[in-house]
Amino acid sequence: MNDDLEWRMATLSQQQSAITRALAAMEDGRWLASESGADSVEGWLLALNPTWTGHLTSRSPLYTRDKPPPIPPEANIQYINSPNHYNGRAGMRVVAIVIHTMAGTLSSCDNWFQNSASQVSSHFGIGLGGQKHQYVNLRDGSWANGILESGNEWTGIVGNSQNPNYQTVTVETEDNGSGSTPVSDAQYQGTLEVCQVALKLFPDIRYLMGHRIISPHSRTQCCGNRWWSSGRFGALANDLGLEACI
Repeated sequence: MNDDLEWRMATLSQQQSAITRALAAMEDGRWLASESGADSVEGWLLALNPTWTGHLTSRSPLYTRDKPPPIPPEANIQYINSPNHYNGRAGMRVVAIVIHTMAGTLSSCDNWFQNSASQVSSHFGIGLGGQKHQYVNLRDGSWANGILESGNEWTGIVGNSQNPNYQTVTVETEDNGSGSTPVSDAQYQGTLEVCQVALKLFPDIRYLMGHRIISPHSRTQCCGNRWWSSGRFGALANDLGLEACI
């Protein structure tokens, strides 16, 4: 393959990626660069053709994105905003719920996820007393799953090697810093309830996973035997009607 053809193929790949991202921005209602920055329809159009700078006319979108359904009051979820998340999900379907264990307390998790320097977050955090905290809007991708590690089972289960953070709802569970802390009845119920909220929004979800499915080297004990050996993980999958992947 000569250099010119390689350049053309690389350019085509970049253009296809920009079009995909522009469509995802449109789906999420991120129309104008003045409001949503580079990850907007306007931003990606300029990436496709920089000569359009100064020639694009801002106008009202053809439609506005539907607002996500409100969380029912009975769910009793406290929203604690985290700045650490993706805007939208890059047009990808949500196919799995991933259960994590905090290696700490709910309050320390709240503080860590609110810290932009931490560069981590989850959609939900569930306390041992059943407290339900939400850090990231379900329509956005959280930063809980890291990257796919070699030997992962994710690719074989889901059928792609794209960023799992775009394709999952993530739930951190308080353990007071010990993997031997049992999952309490209240914590189990709280976890079940936030997962049910996620399933209402994303009915295509098929799998309930532990983090080690994605990161088998660095997260071998997440979400741990407090979920696995105790039978709580299998019970949760059964109650949600999902396939358990541990």
